[in-house]
Amino acid sequence: MLDDTEAGRSGPQGLFAALAQPQLARFPQRLELNPLREGGLFAATFIALSLLLTLAQVRAETNGAIVDLLPSEAVFALLMGAALFPLRLLWLAFGTYAVAFTLSVLLRVWLEPGYLPAGVSVAPMIGFGLVLNAIPALAAGFFGRWLMTTIQERGLPERAGREDKVLLIGTVAAYVLLTAAMVPVVVSALYDPTWTTPLGDSSDLVEAGLFRAARIGLCAMALMLVLLDRPDAKNMAVALAIQPAFILLGILQMKGFAVHPTLDVVMLALAVALLAPAYAAVLANVVGVIVYVAITGQFLVQIPITSPDVLRLEVASVLLMMLVCLLLLLRHGTIVERRQSAETIARLERVQALATVGYFVLDLSSHQVRVDGAAAGILGTAQRFDLSEFLRRVHPHDAATIVKALSNQSMGQRMQTFQLSPGPVWAGEEGARFISLHGWFEQRDAAVYAYGVLIDLTSDHRREVALADALASLSEHQNRQTEIFSIVSHELRTPASVISMLVEELDGGASWEEMGPRMRAVSEQLLSVLADMRQTVRPEENLPVRIETVRPSEIAETVRNTFLLMAEAKGVEIGLDLSPVAWMPRMTDRVRLVQALSNLVKNAILHSECGRIIIGYVEADGPVAVWRVTDDGLGVPEEARAALFEPFRRGDGLSTARTDGSGLGLYVTKSSIELLGGSVEYLPAETGGSVFELRVPMAVPAEAEGMPAPVASTKQPGQRGRILMAEDSELIGELLVARLNRLFEEVVWVKNGADALAAYKIIQPDVVLTDLFMPELGGDDLTSTLRELGADCLIIGMTAAAIGDERTRFEEAGTDLVLTKPVSTRQLLEVLDRLEARARARSMT
Repeated sequence: MLDDTEAGRSGPQGLFAALAQPQLARFPQRLELNPLREGGLFAATFIALSLLLTLAQVRAETNGAIVDLLPSEAVFALLMGAALFPLRLLWLAFGTYAVAFTLSVLLRVWLEPGYLPAGVSVAPMIGFGLVLNAIPALAAGFFGRWLMTTIQERGLPERAGREDKVLLIGTVAAYVLLTAAMVPVVVSALYDPTWTTPLGDSSDLVEAGLFRAARIGLCAMALMLVLLDRPDAKNMAVALAIQPAFILLGILQMKGFAVHPTLDVVMLALAVALLAPAYAAVLANVVGVIVYVAITGQFLVQIPITSPDVLRLEVASVLLMMLVCLLLLLRHGTIVERRQSAETIARLERVQALATVGYFVLDLSSHQVRVDGAAAGILGTAQRFDLSEFLRRVHPHDAATIVKALSNQSMGQRMQTFQLSPGPVWAGEEGARFISLHGWFEQRDAAVYAYGVLIDLTSDHRREVALADALASLSEHQNRQTEIFSIVSHELRTPASVISMLVEELDGGASWEEMGPRMRAVSEQLLSVLADMRQTVRPEENLPVRIETVRPSEIAETVRNTFLLMAEAKGVEIGLDLSPVAWMPRMTDRVRLVQALSNLVKNAILHSECGRIIIGYVEADGPVAVWRVTDDGLGVPEEARAALFEPFRRGDGLSTARTDGSGLGLYVTKSSIELLGGSVEYLPAETGGSVFELRVPMAVPAEAEGMPAPVASTKQPGQRGRILMAEDSELIGELLVARLNRLFEEVVWVKNGADALAAYKIIQPDVVLTDLFMPELGGDDLTSTLRELGADCLIIGMTAAAIGDERTRFEEAGTDLVLTKPVSTRQLLEVLDRLEARARARSMT
């Protein structure tokens, strides 16, 4: 969690201070990750150390059980554990301490018959020793933890390694003070005047206990410094190289060549702390003192104070030992600070590499450029290169600007953006990088330098280009939508206005014979626009594929007859050019094919200014139907052919601007034919004009050979059964009833779905014709309810919506057919044919 505890530190070191970790946390972290291995290694090390120090002190003149209570060297494990261990693993430190102390006492009892005073047994000695040594060790360790946490929370002068200093100094100082306070109490409470000790009376024991407490506390500080890091090979080699000096000092002490047994080793430790590398000095002193103790049996065993000079020497040795520990601690802080600075630099380099920022220095006299690793990666160069060679890779205009900027050094700061080719010379913008340069000039002696920052803006530039393209596409899309709405509004408003005018004419007394054909023509125009729009929005849902048996000749005749009146009004002749196979039955989607051909013929009449249109049909292998609609008009300009089949494209010529149309005809033709697996292609006619060629796969029905001509239905009007119609519109309902009465024996008309459901249960109709949107119960819900009731009659849906998912709603509900309003007589006849086919199928079963 980031907080403001590092607010006083400035620069990158302060920025990354939240990432810095107290060095003492490394050993507890290792212990947390692997308590079995690290804890076992800790226990084995300190038990072995205690036994080694015990053996070194065996048979010492001033040795004895009372001295070991003032305090014992076995307390190292507990003191360090209380300061460093995670609290949940503190039991490990206490167990190590208990085992080490118990084994040390038992070893001395075994090796030294007079170790225990008269009348004192082993068990009370071990019990009292464990408790008395544990109290100051635990209290000091917890105090050091609390002091470090408190000062961290309240802030501390910004120095690296401060956590180590606070914890170690606080723990050792607390231990020495607490132990010094307990020594007189313990001596007065436990010492029996009848006991004889090598040190003398109780005052001598107190004096020995104070010196021993100071040395054990300072040794604990050195041991804790060892745990700050795992030594590397170099530090271990240096530490081992120093050990002969401690060995030689121990031998000289045994031979009697010494000034003072405790002062000598401390002087050597001070020299090592000053001269050796920091961590190697810590390791060398810890190992060296242990070796010295093992050889001489001195240092931890208090010698008798026989004179003031001896006392002064003992005090000096303790003070020098304190100086050594503080010096090692300060040098350790320097190591931590150097390490954190290196880590900060490494983080900055990683951030710089991610931020694509680099630095450069240019010598203007030699034109030599030096860059850092990040800049070299950005530029794709070595870290030293010649400016003239580099400029060959720069965009020529940008290179000229850079040269001009370098020749004018009057401005203090310059900013330049340039494009850089990845190759040895400029080869165009493809693959080029976009670099921003921020530089300054500086003169040193007789040389002038330019230096600054390089920023790689390639990704930003590409995003900017992509955004500009997206905005342009969006703008084009919005313009297209505006055009679409404009066209739709025009195409719907024009026939609606004409219908309104025709109604006014009828109200004014005009005859239906005169106005009726016009009304039919404008209605068909409106329905054609809506059909084209429906086909454009959802061609699969609004016009599903329906394969049936047809004759190509009949399709051609139907299309021609549909547009004869329109063609005659324009002075256009429509002819047919059909191969003999056009009269053979084929399998295709009649509705889609008629729609596609109709759009082509209508476009030719309205836009081509032609005099003749030919509808042609031949077959290729497959069979594949090849339809051609040819006219002798203006043709399509070459520049307009690429967008010929796109929706809402009506061309830019005068003829297209003057004529009506949705601009969807060719798009609908293409999508319809492609949905059938075919293709549409525009071909310029050899003699002028246009040729639109449709290729559609056609299946040959099994009964094609000798199939008789279709026979018209023999049923008369009024013999078609009973039909139930649900329609809430009064006008549409009346018109449909008039038509249905000519085709069905009985027509029942209701105005909502609920009434239709009730009527069905009474009359059991042969056909149900239902609108979609009705009060109380919609047509889709009515259909699904009837199917749930077991109705197997023909159910037909009606909808006036040309665009949307109404057809899907009907089909999912279970309708057999969906008709688009207005429902024509032809559609109704198709429905009746379906009804009769179902009846024949039932009779055969």
